[in-house]
Amino acid sequence: MGKRWLFLIIAGFFLIGCATKPGPNLASKASLIHPKSTTKSEILQYFGPPVQVFVTQDGKEEWYYYYRVRNFWEDLPIVRQYKGEDYTEVLKIVFQGEVVEEAHYYTVKPPYKK
Repeated sequence: MGKRWLFLIIAGFFLIGCATKPGPNLASKASLIHPKSTTKSEILQYFGPPVQVFVTQDGKEEWYYYYRVRNFWEDLPIVRQYKGEDYTEVLKIVFQGEVVEEAHYYTVKPPYKK
């Protein structure tokens, strides 16, 4: 009986350690953005500081937010080839002055690896 409990405890810790952690869900948060009315300070409240910022030649600012969705099996050597979900969420927000001009949400898949 003692070995069975030990096995269950170890298996439980393994499963808890392998559980995926919820991310920021950029898709649902992107719905909070309203072009021509949402401000930079509101974006900072919703998302925090951007990962990347670019200023275009015409003076517009582009802010980028990323979140990678991946399968937790990726770190295990034998089963990593059987990946489930693996993509990156991208949210690009373009500002004209202090107000959002446009916002684009899209996903990018990594290149196929053999």
